[in-house]
Amino acid sequence: MAHVILDDPQVVEVLLDHDRMRLLTPFMAAPMTIAQAAEITGCPPTSLGYWVKRFVRLGLVREVGTQRPAVFGAVSNEFIVDPSRVMPLEEMLSGVQRPSWERMLRGYAREYGRLSPDWLLRFHVTPEGVLTRRELTREELERPGGPAAQRPLGEWALLRLSREDAQAFRERLSGVVQEFLARSSELESDGVYLVHVGLTRDPVHG
Repeated sequence: MAHVILDDPQVVEVLLDHDRMRLLTPFMAAPMTIAQAAEITGCPPTSLGYWVKRFVRLGLVREVGTQRPAVFGAVSNEFIVDPSRVMPLEEMLSGVQRPSWERMLRGYAREYGRLSPDWLLRFHVTPEGVLTRRELTREELERPGGPAAQRPLGEWALLRLSREDAQAFRERLSGVVQEFLARSSELESDGVYLVHVGLTRDPVHG
């Protein structure tokens, strides 16, 4: 079946809005009543009812059958949109990634808070003139050489790599993620970790 790319600006804006997409998702999974979807999303039924009517007008959702209360389902479990109709590429990527980045930042803040209530920022310029910035606890400042607090992983680095090494690095990072995905635990007592792995050319250096 041929893919249809949706380019109506109103449809694109709705599907690129994280909060609106969250309300549409249950109907993409299976037909259900507004009350059932409200329970899944945590959205009040009256508010969700407004958005279901909006989804229907946009052609994203339709009423299924004639039973009461009414049952609604998305017209597809997959939508492809053209974001360039409403925003530049960088803004689109930011909108897609931002919720996860913000969630990760909240995770960092919680973990740092568990390690110490008192964090400082150390700015340092290397002999090569490179500015570095690192968090440290007051205890680490007052007791240099002692064991550092075990921070959550959040490394940033600038690497000068050949095309072949960059490809190998990308594949190895992806391989590590896939390895541990396969080892993911189903035990409720185990922790749930948010992972982000990224590699791209540095725009500052062209």
